[in-house]
Formats: sequence, C-alpha cells, structure tokens
Amino acid sequence: MNYKSVKYIIIVFISILTACNSDFFKGKLDEGTILYEIKYLDDAKSNPLISLLPTEMTIKFKEDSYIQKIEGWMGIFSMAGIYNKKAGTNSALLKIMSDKYHYETTLDGVSFGYDSLPEMKIEYSDEIKEIAGYKCKKAIVNFTDNAIPDIELFYTNEIMIGKPNNHNPFGEIDGVLLKYQMGFQKFKMEVTAVKVEQIDIADEEFDIPSDYEKVSIDRMQEVLDNLM
Repeated sequence: MNYKSVKYIIIVFISILTACNSDFFKGKLDEGTILYEIKYLDDAKSNPLISLLPTEMTIKFKEDSYIQKIEGWMGIFSMAGIYNKKAGTNSALLKIMSDKYHYETTLDGVSFGYDSLPEMKIEYSDEIKEIAGYKCKKAIVNFTDNAIPDIELFYTNEIMIGKPNNHNPFGEIDGVLLKYQMGFQKFKMEVTAVKVEQIDIADEEFDIPSDYEKVSIDRMQEVLDNLM
C-alpha cells in the first residue's frame, strides 16, 4: 500500500469519526434530562413574591415516563409532577418545609399546577429554530378572545416522550416543548430549555415517596393558596 492510499484511508476514518459526533448520527433521545430557565412575565415590583419563585425547572424522562420538578426558597419549597406510564398515574407532589402532599389521578385525569387557558386554536408553522441543541418547530396559539395576545412556542420531535403535554394545556402538540409560555398559579412565565443531557434515569425517580400524604386536588390548591 502506497503513501497516498494510507493518507486517503486516514482522512476517510477521521471523517467518519467526526460525522458520528454530528447531529446526523445523534439520533433521537429517549432517556435523559432537560434543564429549563424560567422567566416571569409579571412585574416583580408589583408582586415581590416573584423574586422568591424558582428560576429553573428540570425534567427527567425514560420510556415515556417523566418527572418535572421545581424548587425554591433554598429548598424549603418544591413541587413535582410525575407522569408514570407504567403505573398509569399522573401525580403532583408538593413539599413545604416538613409538610408533604401528593395528589394522584389517571394519565388522562385533571392535572394540578398549571393554569387552564381560554379557548384556543393552534396554528403550525414551517419556521425552525434550534434550542438547547435540538431542532424545534414553531407553533402559534391563537385565542378565541382577540383581546388575549397570541403565544409562540417551540417543540421538538428529536426527544422521544410519548404524550409529553398531557399535563399541560397544549396536549394537542405531539412534541416536547422547549420554549413556551404558561400560567402557574396565576404567575405568567416563559420557560426555555437551556441544556439537554443523555443520562441513565433510575426507575425509582417516578415512584411516590412513602412520606407524602395523599390528598385531594382541592386540598393541594388550598395549601398553595395559603402559601401564595
């Protein structure tokens, strides 16, 4: 084998290695974590509580199950939503200091946490945007009430979670939201993914801790109302 042949083989080999690290060979992610940044859209001066609210949210996902969690006030307050595909349950967990509560429903039951939205229609766009390294499609939420401004959101089909929006008002969208606006207990916020990682997730992440008291959705709301 002459020098030119060896050089050609080395170049081809390096090209293959480089391509294997590219998006083309990345494939679709079915297990890992998503870190979101939370930006509140209301004026903190008019509501000082905003400065104490969580500024990050994490989602851990595996085999179409996922847990979404936020923490605030130096760990004194935390809230999580667990969509457990294997168990067939959709749960909300609330922790305030030593008090721990748990509300559970079916996968298609009424979720707790996010505010409901007025009647709307979702318009799908051809616009593409990269967020946290993933290709996202754009959708526009048009409300029947023209006095309410439209909402733009971006979702990806490169992260594999079955029915990823069953717990929020955008259940129609078949893709993982990486940028969107939402109301949480009457606080308006914009949520944007900043980091996505492929890591192993333990099955136990989707279990309900034994020290959480099971309560009704009305009791969960009462606890939050007293807090906020």
